[in-house]
Order: sequence, then C-alpha cells, then structure tokens
Amino acid sequence: SAACLKSTVAATMAFSVRVRAICGLRRRLVHTSGSSRVASAAPQVRYDQLEAPALDACPSTQPHSAGVGATKFSLSPESLAVAEALGPGEAYDRLVSDGVLLDNSEQRRLLALLTAVFHAVKRGNPTRGVYIHGSVGCGKSMMMDLFFMSAAKHVPRCSRFHFHEFMYMVHRMMHDAKSQPGRRPVDVVCERIAQEVGTLLCFDEFAITTIQDCCLLAPLFDTLWQNGVTTISTSNRAPENLYQDGLNRHLYLPAFLEVLNAHCKVVHLPVATDYRAEHVARSGLAAEPVFSEGGDSEFASHWWQRVTGGSPFRREVFVGGYGRELEVTAADGVARTSFEEMCAQPRSVDDYLALCKQYHTLIVDDIPVLKVDDHNEARRFTNLIDAAYESHTRLIASFQGTVSQVLESISPLRDVGLESVGNAPGCGDGDTSPSSSGVLAAVQRMKEAVEKGPEVLRQEAVSTVYSAHHQEQVQGNDMEIWHQDGDLRTPQVSRSWDDRRRASQFSWEASDPTAEQQSVKGVFAAAIASLRETGFASERTRSRMMEMQSNAYLEEWAVKRGGAAD
Repeated sequence: SAACLKSTVAATMAFSVRVRAICGLRRRLVHTSGSSRVASAAPQVRYDQLEAPALDACPSTQPHSAGVGATKFSLSPESLAVAEALGPGEAYDRLVSDGVLLDNSEQRRLLALLTAVFHAVKRGNPTRGVYIHGSVGCGKSMMMDLFFMSAAKHVPRCSRFHFHEFMYMVHRMMHDAKSQPGRRPVDVVCERIAQEVGTLLCFDEFAITTIQDCCLLAPLFDTLWQNGVTTISTSNRAPENLYQDGLNRHLYLPAFLEVLNAHCKVVHLPVATDYRAEHVARSGLAAEPVFSEGGDSEFASHWWQRVTGGSPFRREVFVGGYGRELEVTAADGVARTSFEEMCAQPRSVDDYLALCKQYHTLIVDDIPVLKVDDHNEARRFTNLIDAAYESHTRLIASFQGTVSQVLESISPLRDVGLESVGNAPGCGDGDTSPSSSGVLAAVQRMKEAVEKGPEVLRQEAVSTVYSAHHQEQVQGNDMEIWHQDGDLRTPQVSRSWDDRRRASQFSWEASDPTAEQQSVKGVFAAAIASLRETGFASERTRSRMMEMQSNAYLEEWAVKRGGAAD
C-alpha cells in the first residue's frame, strides 16, 4: 500500500544518516579462543543432540563452542601453535612445506597484510580491516580462516560469520532495539555487537542483495569501525560492484563505500587457479558416492537405510528463521526432504541455516535441471547449498540430470545487466501496468539475453526504444543531433543533453516514493539485479557441490559435526 511504501522509504532514509561514536562504549572482555581451536581437540558431541540456540542468541560463537568448527578447514596442533605465535604468514609457510597447500605469490602478498593486522590486534591496537575480493576458488576464505585461527587466541570475543548469518542477527537485534526509547536502534545494535559478539569480526561471502541491507550498512559499519571493531571480509565482488543494478543503489551504496575505504584496505586476489577444484582432485571423490545422477529413485532410500538403520519416517518440527515452525522428515540427526518441498515452497536462507544447524546430514531427492523460468527455485537451491556448506552439513542428493547440468542455464545470468536488456516493453515511460509485469518482463528479457547474447539484445533494445527517431551522428560532445522522422529541418535536443536530463530526472524520482521509477521501472530493475545475483550464486554453488562430494569435505564433516564416517 502507499502508506506502507511511504513508511518503508522514511525508515530507510533515516538509516542513511551517518552515525558517530557511541560515548562511553564499554566492551565486555570474554576470552573465546577455544572456538578457533583445531576441531579434533574439541569435545566430540553429536550435533543433532544439541539444543538449537535461542532465537535471540548470537549465532556466531554458540555453535562453535559446541564442537562445530568456525572455519572451513582445521589445522594440526603444531600448525595452530605456529599460527597463534607468529601469525598467518608463518602458518602458510608451514602448510606449503608440509604439502598441504600449493604456494602462490598473490596469496603471500595478501598474507603479508593479514600478518600485519594480526600483530596489531595481538597487541590490542585498533587497526584498519581488510576487504578481499576475487573469483571462486582463489583462496579468499582460506586466507581469512588462517588469519582467524591465528588471532582468535589473542582477541577478546572474536567471531566468524557467513555474511547473511551476520545480517540476520543484526536485523533481529534491530527489532529488539526498537523497544528502547530515546536511542537509535543502530547505536544499540553496535554496542551490543561490540560487547557480546566481538571486536574482531570475519565475514565470508560479503554481499548485498536487498535494499534493506544496502541502506543499513553505512551507519552500521561506520559506528562499528569508529568504535574500534576490526573486520576482515571476503567477497566475489569488488566493493563498487556490490548490489549491482539494485533499486536505489546510488542513494545508499556511496555512503558505505566511503566508510569502507576509510576503515578497510581493499585487496583484489587475482588468482586464476581454482584451488577448490585442485583440492578436490588431490583428495578424490568419496568411494561411496553421495550424489546420484540420472534419477535413481532408490539412491535416497539406500542412504536413509544406511545412516539411520532403517528408522521409520517421522515428521519433526524445527524452528526456522524468525521463529517459523517448519516440518521435515527426520531421524537420528538426519533430515530427508525433496527439492519440491525445500526449494519450490516459500523458504528463506534463514530457514536453511536453521535446518543445517539442527541436522548433520541432509538427504535431498529429485533435484531437477533448472531453467531461467525456475529462477525462484534456483535462488532457493543456491541458498540451501550455501547453508549446508557453511554449516559443514553432509549433503546426499539425487539429481534428475547430471550435477553440472542443474544450474547450467542459470549461470549465464551473471553476465546480463540493465545495460544489456534496457527497458523492456511494458516498463518504459508512461507505463501504468501492475508491478508484477516488471518481474515478468525482466525474466523474459534475461532469457532472451542468455539465448541471444547480451550485446545482441542491447542493440535490439536500443532499436526498439528509438525506432521512432532518426539519429544523425556528428563528432563532438553535443553535436549528436536528433531529428524527428519526416522533419530533418529543425534540430531537436542533442543526445548527450537528453542523457543528462534523464539522469537528473532519475535522481529526483529515486527520492520520491510516488514516482513511476519506484513502481514498475523499479520492480524491473530490482528483478534484473536479483536474477543477476542468482547467476553469480550459481557459479559458487557449482563449485561447492563439487567439493561436497570429496573425501576431504566428508572427513572434515566427521570431525566438525561430531559424526562418524559411514
């Protein structure tokens, strides 16, 4: 409704105000280095026997202290001792000399910076953080994890998160903070994070996918950084490419980029090698396959019999995101579900995170080959794989086609943006059709872009939009004169002048909740951004599914989740 829209816009505009230091911020110094210890030294607790953390509890350190490793991999006690004493650079040297890792000069360059940050936080000195971006499998998370395991012993209250998990926690805290009158919720949240969560925060897969997060990041991180919190982040995207083509991006992202560059060193990790693929090749795939291709109807039943001893099916309730109660077939810490139940129904990544924390093994039946029309299901599927991978859940799955085919049609969406598809018919000037037409038009244009190629579609979009005009191009800034068809005598406005007029109008409309840009055009732009993000996520998902079949991943699962290999 118009009232809801105005309320939302007012709330998001309020968040764009940059906040300053919290006076009298007091940090509670609680040592939590045990969460970063090698997993084999942690108590061997079956994760399915643990109680799920309270909804208002911080999800960062609670599960880790219960035997679930915070990081993607473990260090031997000897390597961990080197890391804690000398830093991530020396630990990397040892891992390379032991043949655990392959040497790489770009990773060493990054580790030199992370080692400097390590020594600063070890002395208790606030320091600039690091934002690391690079392609899938280049070693970003491994570098950050080496740093985290090195520093955790020396830093009171440090935490490692998947970024979505962190933002889920922030939104829950924001909701609770509204009950404290007289204080801005963002100030309350930042104080609580510094006191309860940590003064050193590590974020894996930093991404912005919603306007709510985009408008919140600048005041949130500005306050955290100004109060001495150090952050290390990894992302597949450079900061300037975050939330690409997102609705009202230009209103909120610049403020975040400003504070990010003031408080963090941005580092690109230009490694062409996919070390995840290399690691899987060295480790080898599990002798007993956990993935089945070609629609084997008995595969899931075979694994259910094996891991549960043939326990009868029963429906169990687990608490998903924001307290939602959801059901799944489960027994003995193993959940069995289908793609239809888990990805074709309304589910959020918060639901998947809760599911994977409660069950150490997830059996998923009948995963189809997805097309662009299945973009909603594809997005949920990538979120499910991300949640399972981050929680180090064992995934057992049957596929209708091959594993590589599942997201093959979705991945090309990452290369298609607004510059390629333009304004689709029904989303141009003066359009008053329902907002749903914006989503449908976006999906159709993205499908055409995948089939024809972005450049071909861009040329078609231009010819469609300007088919009623004749364009005479002359060299020079404002010398491209447009003529109306049938009247070549009187020059019209120049193209560059009109471009500036359109840009100015867009900036004005963006701040007006009643503007057309906020309705159909806005929905179209937001849908394009969402589809493109799904394309990016699919590349990560394909890489992770490959690793989740490996001996190395399953061995880590047995250690981190307290289970025994079957």
